[in-house]
Amino acid sequence: MIKIIFNLILIASTIFSQTDSFNFQSPHNIKLFADYLFCEGDYLRAAEEYEKISTISDDTINFKIMISYSEIGLYQQSNLKYKFQPNSLLTNDARRLFIKNLFLDSPDSYYEKTGSELFPFQLDSLSLNYRNKLISISFLFSSVENIPAEEILYPFELQERKIILSFYDQKKDPSYKSPLLAGVFSTIVPGTGKMYVGEWGDGITAFLITSLFAFLAYDNFKAHHNTRAWIFSGLGAFFYGGNIYGSVAAAQIFKARIDFEFNDGLKLYLEQQNYFLPEYDFCK
Repeated sequence: MIKIIFNLILIASTIFSQTDSFNFQSPHNIKLFADYLFCEGDYLRAAEEYEKISTISDDTINFKIMISYSEIGLYQQSNLKYKFQPNSLLTNDARRLFIKNLFLDSPDSYYEKTGSELFPFQLDSLSLNYRNKLISISFLFSSVENIPAEEILYPFELQERKIILSFYDQKKDPSYKSPLLAGVFSTIVPGTGKMYVGEWGDGITAFLITSLFAFLAYDNFKAHHNTRAWIFSGLGAFFYGGNIYGSVAAAQIFKARIDFEFNDGLKLYLEQQNYFLPEYDFCK
């Protein structure tokens, strides 16, 4: 009886698999599943499914493969999937995504990537303008200094220029604190180096502790309690030296935090603007 039921199930499965509705390996059903994964944000699995039918002449599938790899940070692999004819409706979008991938692969050195050999297509006015925008942004991410504002701003529209100019001003004149000044201040008056970088609580604490040990050392020397006086002197010197070192380190940390917040703010702006690209909505 069990054998008969098993055979019936096997026969039914074979029959159903011959129809497109139940043949999960048909290109139509693979595409439906890949589209579902794509719209759910499961880009890696979506790309794997799209790859199974990538030989089909469908630019939308190829573009979704590029988007999927780009979304998960596989920028070079995304660009390897560029295969669009000039007359395709998605060619301009694919070109700009290709350029965006090059930028995201190394934002702080993208300005160096200007050779035509990097592109499997000719840079028309649209893609050239887009590349120039990302070159300007790359300068903001890089350690290159003294770039004229005009060179940074010229690819952008008026409204974009105002925001990019604010980032340019932050980069040109960041609100750093000098480690040298922080060290000098704490050398003269313990704790003032920490106050200089905005760490008022630590600065006041350092001033009070160092002053306390200095007073105890002085008071014990005055009372001829030399052993205790030297102990307090040693502790005072330790806190004094540590305060100077801590002030220098605090200024360096302050600088690193300013740089991080600048880069993070610039990345957030680019993400909000979708890197100056239109929104691609294939999931309506």
